[in-house]
Amino acid sequence: MEIIARLGSLLGLSFISGINLYATVAMAGLCRKFGLVQGLPADFDVLANDAVIAVAIILFALEFFMDKVPGLDTLWDSIHTLIRPFGGAMLALMQVGEASPALEVIVFMLGAALASCAHITKAGTRLIINTSPEPFSNIAVSLAEDAGAVGYTYMSLAYPKVTFVVTLVCLALIGLCLPLILRTVRMLFSALFFKLRCFLFQECAWTSSRSLPHALDAFFEAHRDADEKFLWTGLAYAIKVPRVSRHSRVHVIVTSKKVHILHRHWRRLQDQAVASNELLHTRTYPGFLLNRWLLRTSRGDLHLYVYPALARTLPQDFVGRAGHHDS
Repeated sequence: MEIIARLGSLLGLSFISGINLYATVAMAGLCRKFGLVQGLPADFDVLANDAVIAVAIILFALEFFMDKVPGLDTLWDSIHTLIRPFGGAMLALMQVGEASPALEVIVFMLGAALASCAHITKAGTRLIINTSPEPFSNIAVSLAEDAGAVGYTYMSLAYPKVTFVVTLVCLALIGLCLPLILRTVRMLFSALFFKLRCFLFQECAWTSSRSLPHALDAFFEAHRDADEKFLWTGLAYAIKVPRVSRHSRVHVIVTSKKVHILHRHWRRLQDQAVASNELLHTRTYPGFLLNRWLLRTSRGDLHLYVYPALARTLPQDFVGRAGHHDS
């Protein structure tokens, strides 16, 4: 059980340092300085130094305010992409004391990996939350992170066996959510870059809506009907599409007879086609980076995100056949 306790403290501090390194260092130093937790490693004496605690608290206060402002929090997280993992690795090393070089390298890598995992999850989640038009969710999540960093640090030192279990549960949850977070972050950055491209090159959206990448074009040519006339294409992201993961990239192709949704499943191209006579209604809902696109069919609704500039290039004859359309 002693090994579990040591691991719990090591994993817990490394993990939470990826969320808020300065709160972790400050809390660990205060616990050592004032004896809030007994039996801490001797290497923690450096954290109990008044100067170390003061600097950690000042940086924590700075992060407290930076983290509450959408945009600035993303910039702050970007700056700390290397700092937090390195800090997590150093906190892990402090807990092994005198050890073999091989063990120190293993612990360093483990600490850095845990902090990186937490940091990526935090940065990605905050980027997603920042897309919300209201600021309160961003502030609420930031306050929860601040309080959680302080509480988790104390728990890691005072109750390491509990922390061991909690950290493993957190890692399992991150493993389940991380693919969606990464897909969402990729979607948001792609939307931002496309908006910038359209600002710099006014014909960018129109050109994109008239051509397909070579692999998709070859696939489409091999599978379309002989009398199908190509009208429009655009990159989109799935919200609610059968057999497609949320926020996965898809290519939509509008023809004279069908709407094709091309996507990859296990690296193989798949085509979900909706015939024109099955399409009852289409509508786009405006957004800053992405428009929500509803395709109402006789088999059920399909929901997609599409770049606003691309949505404006949709052919009017398709809109007329499909029903009402707002952009």
